[in-house]
Amino acid sequence: MGASLTYENSLTRFFRWMYAGVERTIFMGMKFTLPGRFVSPLGFLGMLTFVVFIILGITGALLMLWYEPILDRAWDSVKNINDTIPYGFHIRNIHYHASNGMVMLAILHMYYQYFSGRYKIRNEILWVTGIILGVLSILEAFTGYDIIFSERAELAISIAASLTNSIPIMGPQMRDAFFGAGFHDFILRFYVFHVFMLPIALLGLMVVHFPRFLVFYVPMVMDITGAIMLTGGVFPVSTGLKFDPNIP
Repeated sequence: MGASLTYENSLTRFFRWMYAGVERTIFMGMKFTLPGRFVSPLGFLGMLTFVVFIILGITGALLMLWYEPILDRAWDSVKNINDTIPYGFHIRNIHYHASNGMVMLAILHMYYQYFSGRYKIRNEILWVTGIILGVLSILEAFTGYDIIFSERAELAISIAASLTNSIPIMGPQMRDAFFGAGFHDFILRFYVFHVFMLPIALLGLMVVHFPRFLVFYVPMVMDITGAIMLTGGVFPVSTGLKFDPNIP
């Protein structure tokens, strides 16, 4: 009996210590709920965007194991992931469709906040950080689309470089900073933007943008995850044609 009480007391003290340790962290601001009735998904678009961001982080980390950010190896490494690596085809499909889903959810979230009038409440910081997060999400998707270095990616790069160069005053300097002096510079810079700089900026702004209590509505999390997995399995993503800078 005494041993049992000692065990229970030790276990209780351990859980109290754990609770005190995480009481002031973000974990205590999260809430996982199960449905008691139908709830509109419009109020959870921001949460769903974050869930898709997590999916992108996981699949992107797996793709990094085989992707090579080198001019003459980038497309070949993606082709190798697609055709040779076990489950690489599925991981890349999920990553691609999750990227499109994150941009779509971020834009829908912004529209809902605007047309519902929620931005009028005293949360200017949330509104400003939300706009920046939306722009960064588009840039994150754009850089990921380009580092495959297919013919379509090269066309998108050329258009983006021309548009950047046409910006008044700082256009040429911005073009050189973002795109570098040539294709070798470009692919490494965009890779760093895609896997390091933009994700860190997104995470930093998310910490400011998150509400005080972040609610994870379990059915919607499962729905969006299942939808992306299903889309990745039903709609395969082509690697396109390899771009060769030596061919005019």
